[in-house]
Amino acid sequence: MSTITRPSRVTPAEALALAATVALPSIAQGPVARRPFAVRLAELTDADGRAIRLLARLRAGHGDGPLLVRLPGGRWVMLPLASRDVRAVLEDRAFTPAARGKRGALGHFQPDGVLITRDPDLRERRRALNDQVLGSGFCHFARVVEEEAATLPRYGLLTWPRFHAMHWRIVRRVVLGDGARDDVILTRQLDRLRADANWSDLRGRRTDVFNAFRRRLDGHLARAEPGSLAAVLARAHAAPDVHPEGQVPHWLFAFDGAAMVAYRALALAAAQRGPVDLRATVLESARLWPVTIDIVREAVGPTEWDIPEGTTVVSHSPYVNRAEPGDTYRPELWREGGGEWAGVPFSAGFARCAGEDLVLFTAATLLEAVLRERSVRASVSLTGALPAMLNHFRLRFAVKAT
Repeated sequence: MSTITRPSRVTPAEALALAATVALPSIAQGPVARRPFAVRLAELTDADGRAIRLLARLRAGHGDGPLLVRLPGGRWVMLPLASRDVRAVLEDRAFTPAARGKRGALGHFQPDGVLITRDPDLRERRRALNDQVLGSGFCHFARVVEEEAATLPRYGLLTWPRFHAMHWRIVRRVVLGDGARDDVILTRQLDRLRADANWSDLRGRRTDVFNAFRRRLDGHLARAEPGSLAAVLARAHAAPDVHPEGQVPHWLFAFDGAAMVAYRALALAAAQRGPVDLRATVLESARLWPVTIDIVREAVGPTEWDIPEGTTVVSHSPYVNRAEPGDTYRPELWREGGGEWAGVPFSAGFARCAGEDLVLFTAATLLEAVLRERSVRASVSLTGALPAMLNHFRLRFAVKAT
């Protein structure tokens, strides 16, 4: 492809700065399950802002090409900075989403998940299962969202724990059916496995917890409650080696991330005067404060950049989502025919989030339901240039019925 730019190798001092300013804070916050204390520390030290500014300085010094970092032991990491390079990586099947570190992390709770599957199995799991089930139509889930939104306070204070618990009820009902609404044990088991996944291969597998989680999950899937994704999955045509039931832990995990997106989007919506495009606001929340801080790929074949096979490619979302679109609230980026680069809030290319439309629908429906009968005022002011980080654990809203 003629539009790519050549990588530039960083100096040892720059590599050290990247490790300390970009990599370590991202890892510390928790790539799979956020750690509240680490997120608070990152907020106090403006970790995301510092990472964005460092990458901007390195881009000014090295040019628009990707940064190439040599690690101890001879391995390489490439960081694309320009939008054309980010797109090129995410669209090229020479870069697998099933990177080594990601396999170690997600293998704790979704060993058959689509994100850690390589071609040719990736195509089958994506096309025959994830796209088929998650794109099957979901307007009927509005009832679930409306019912759970009604459980939120109409007066007083709305906090993250209250919102998150409500959102998990939506997730369990949408994915597994009404019978799973109150199965908090399933969620706690998954949370425990996700906490281990933060350590990737550095922590051993909890086979007892995983087996208990899968038994509980299989019970819900066997029920295949009408109106749930589990029912659609039961009717899906997929070969046994695709492991249909093995895709569901990823749906639960990824859908939970939508809670952070929706909660921050509520703060964005509350800051606006006049009518708000809620779907665009959800997308802006995901762009400005991405749930996946680093989008990771691994080179598994020849590439236009002529980098060694096994090179890890990291697109640092807080930077790439703001470098060109900017750091203000810009819902117009998501209007049809806008034509501007708007970052990668749901990844891109052949491994783009299969549940994007479902997440956007449920999140926008949730915001509409919350705001219909309430006025909300966020504990932070979100006008002008928006902060590089918005700590959802500490974000709260003063709520008043309208």
